[in-house]
Amino acid sequence: MQGTLKKQKCGYSWMRIGHADDKFSKTILAIAVPVMILLAIWAYLEMPNGKWRWGHFLTVYLIAALIYTNLGVWLHEQLHFLAYRGANATNHVRICFDRKYILFLNGHYIVKGPIAYRTNKRALLAPIALPVGLSAVGLLGNFFLPGWWLPVLLTMAAAGVLDMIHDLYMYSKIRQIGEKGKYWDRGHFIEVVWKE
Repeated sequence: MQGTLKKQKCGYSWMRIGHADDKFSKTILAIAVPVMILLAIWAYLEMPNGKWRWGHFLTVYLIAALIYTNLGVWLHEQLHFLAYRGANATNHVRICFDRKYILFLNGHYIVKGPIAYRTNKRALLAPIALPVGLSAVGLLGNFFLPGWWLPVLLTMAAAGVLDMIHDLYMYSKIRQIGEKGKYWDRGHFIEVVWKE
């Protein structure tokens, strides 16, 4: 499901929040894609000049893509789960992984039972730690690793933000309801009920 669906039932409001709608996705993409292109150009210019420059560039980015689409996706889901540690729902969170196109990991988590607003907010925003961590590792490595290290890690960080499009969209919607709502995370969508 994409976007939101809202209904009134017996004096209560009910909303289903799915994946980001086109307007939200296109706004994030309009910022992230040019940034990633500029970072790729920067990385290319930092590669040793020679007949193997394109080969090195493509190899580095292919390895970075494989690392992110496997380890990065796994960490993204683990960060979601971390928000439920200590909460009542800890034993009721299940992470589901499957493979897309054999090489790429895909995942989502499902929570049984209602979730408090603060816990839901933490769970949706927790994966921001991945782009922040990748940026920090890139900056630290910049002091002693080749010049292409920083732009490649920043590209992976930008990919981490792109990976959060649906999380950010869902957060933008639940933020409007806040503490007055009861939340259920069904994996690919969130349901919320509240009294106006």
